[in-house]
Amino acid sequence: MYNLLSVSVRSALNRWFVLVLLVALAVTLAGGYVTYDSHVNGAETVVEQQTVGTWTVESEFEHGATVSRDTEVFSAGEELSNRSLYFTTASPELDGTYTVSHDNTDGNAAVTSTNLSLVIRAVEERNGNQVVHWQTRDSLDTLDAVKVKDGETAATTVSVDIPTILNRTETIQNDLGAAPGQTEVLLVADTTIESSVDGEAFTDTRTDRIEIVPGQRVYRVSTTTAGASSYDATEQVTRTIEPTRLELYGGPVLCVIGLLCMAFLGTARWRGWLAVSDRERARNEFERARDDFDEWISTARIPDADDRTPVPTDSLVDLVDIAIDSDRRVLEDGDRYAVLVDSEIYTYTAPPAVDPLASPVTGDTEPVTEDTASLSSLLFNDSTENADATHPDEGDTPDSNDG
Repeated sequence: MYNLLSVSVRSALNRWFVLVLLVALAVTLAGGYVTYDSHVNGAETVVEQQTVGTWTVESEFEHGATVSRDTEVFSAGEELSNRSLYFTTASPELDGTYTVSHDNTDGNAAVTSTNLSLVIRAVEERNGNQVVHWQTRDSLDTLDAVKVKDGETAATTVSVDIPTILNRTETIQNDLGAAPGQTEVLLVADTTIESSVDGEAFTDTRTDRIEIVPGQRVYRVSTTTAGASSYDATEQVTRTIEPTRLELYGGPVLCVIGLLCMAFLGTARWRGWLAVSDRERARNEFERARDDFDEWISTARIPDADDRTPVPTDSLVDLVDIAIDSDRRVLEDGDRYAVLVDSEIYTYTAPPAVDPLASPVTGDTEPVTEDTASLSSLLFNDSTENADATHPDEGDTPDSNDG
């Protein structure tokens, strides 16, 4: 079995044996937990909040003005709507139309109350805060407890005369003897609307407004509304969550894989399948060096030493270093390697390849002798050390680097 694993794999498993064993144990435990949870505990019952109905409220401010006299660009009676600027002398009166609508998934009606008022004030920004120097408020219209069917709207229209506002502002400033800050004119709608969804009552409170900057020649208009608001009616529902196929079958698979890995690791360590002999290690190091330095090696017949002085090297890496330093090629002739430098010939002989049917410890084609030590002691002792203790004749192996 050991010959099915490469030297690199066996070396890695030997070095990280305990870590790999712990990973396999963790996989086994995870698989066991998932298996127990899905097959023994089974379906899970959870309590959740579920939306059973929704109520949505929305409000809107629209504005417009009627041209009061003929001009070069406008005709008397022409309707101007939702403009950012109006001309004071051509259309002095501004109309504001306020609408409230709602949508109820249960089809229930809503009750709305709205107070429309005109606010004139002087404001000033100081240190990032708005300071109101003076303010007046006049009620223009009131909607009191108006019933609005689902999907319908409640609307009301009010008008403000811009020249009148200018005159009133001037009167207030003259009365105060000062005109601090910036004059603002606001058409404010304070609204409360109530409804219910699935027996749960909701109340929406909002403030919307039209902002007017009056002037003798033009006045500017903008709107600020609260937008749409939604309210959800919920109830507690009990739901059963069945285990997924991944949990049903993935848990046992993980558990089996973890157990098989642990069994294999223990058996391999016990029987010496992970052992790496000195011959295998030396051959593996040589083969890796041969691949790494292939560009420096040329296949050729190595000449006899003749009058050159033979200089053996300990490894192929040393021989390649010599070739690089002397700007020479490494000659490969079978398992023999050489570099010719002036009157010297540097040589290296590759270690012999290990028979794949040989013992993992000695590299000989003899059966593996099973150690009688306990499995627990073998799992945490270096298999190479056990190999050396079991085969004391390893030291008699010929030096593969000799001449």
